Amino acid sequence: MATTSGTEPQPVLITLPDADRKQVHIVLRHPVPDMYAGKGLLLDVQLRNDSSQAISSDYPQRVFLGYHWANEDGSYDTYAGRRTALPAALAPGGQCNIEMRIIPPARAGNYELQVGLLQEGISWFETGDPQHLQKTPVTVLALEGGKLRALKKLPRYAEDRTVRVDTPPAIFSFELTNLCPFKCIMCARTNNMTRAEGHMSFATFKKAVDEFVALNPGYARSQEVWLHGFGESLVHPEFAKFMRYAIDQGVNAGLSINPLMLTKKVASDLLDAAPGHLYVALDGHDDASFEKIRGVPNAYHKSKKRLLKFLAEKERRGVRTKITLSMIDFPGNRQSIEEVEDFWNAQPGIDHFVAKPFVSWDGKAQDVNLLAPRHVAAPEPANRKVLCDFPWEKMTVSWDGDLVPCCFDYNKRYALGNINEQSLLEIWNGEKMHALRREMIANKVTNPLCAGCEYLYQDVVP
Repeated sequence: MATTSGTEPQPVLITLPDADRKQVHIVLRHPVPDMYAGKGLLLDVQLRNDSSQAISSDYPQRVFLGYHWANEDGSYDTYAGRRTALPAALAPGGQCNIEMRIIPPARAGNYELQVGLLQEGISWFETGDPQHLQKTPVTVLALEGGKLRALKKLPRYAEDRTVRVDTPPAIFSFELTNLCPFKCIMCARTNNMTRAEGHMSFATFKKAVDEFVALNPGYARSQEVWLHGFGESLVHPEFAKFMRYAIDQGVNAGLSINPLMLTKKVASDLLDAAPGHLYVALDGHDDASFEKIRGVPNAYHKSKKRLLKFLAEKERRGVRTKITLSMIDFPGNRQSIEEVEDFWNAQPGIDHFVAKPFVSWDGKAQDVNLLAPRHVAAPEPANRKVLCDFPWEKMTVSWDGDLVPCCFDYNKRYALGNINEQSLLEIWNGEKMHALRREMIANKVTNPLCAGCEYLYQDVVP
């Protein structure tokens, strides 16, 4: 429709509801390096859309990635840096990786980079959800002699990577224990884990943490490092001591828990430790649905009651731990998600509700595979290339000190070495890790862990 001035009318912007905004999550996929004043860099950012509608940089939404630079005193050197558009509309439940260009401040110094989303012409997402911003400290260096250190990017395909890695290792997770009182139908541990059970010793944990922080302090500080594996960490008698030690060493520690474990003492110990992020797993909507999924009778209402008490105590103490209420998104849980999502979104102390993507682990737990929401046929071998980057980026520490290359390795099918006998650096570039990388580079993966894994050829792993 033409206007009297001869110009086309601007499309109308539609504001995304706060409930949907809170379900769009940002992850900085790599530690943010030191930067040079005024010289742009590319950051690898992952978006996950757990909301009920697609998001797009086109009208009528106009959703963009953006950032702020905060000074040490909390004031802003730069508010609302340059925008980065989404490459395409991101559907509900979808994830994508985006190269985000940022420009550091013109002056050298210590800053906080705050990455977030905004609707152009409406508002930033953090206005309704202060937890939305992903914040990380960054040192901005003075540019000397025209030299610029760019952010190293991992090649997209394994075939373009090297066997030896010069960058330091990162630890994705520490398995404090693989003991668990639950019998969850979607967990490979329940019917498929045959390895020995036990608790991690503090000596093992301390050695791994100390070496990790010494080698890669930027990752430890800026990325979430999980203190759980194939067990319920709250059954470890010293879980709070372990978490407190990690946090004191500069680790951004997080934990996934079942709220049934939140007795008065455990809840108090957990709040004293004050992890950066808690994933609270509470599936079902009543005792019957909970038992069907988690395998424990008469436990949903008790879990709910304990969680609500925990949240109230967290608010009373002013503990700043971020809380995500997580439910596994598969057909057996869909009714429950619909029943309780609004309730949990409305609870003080819950920062996000997440319908967490279903995971098939290494693909070898057939009982778990049968529960998957859908089966997507893998590409034919001639048309697929290995995309998995775990062996070039991070490792997981099992309770007995063995390191494995992937947090899906519930049976330690591919142990790389033991932290009690070797250093992290020796394991990181040891022969077992080199052999794994060679398989992926050659695009001929046959080892007992990775062969058959549906995530081997995917950009994004749940």
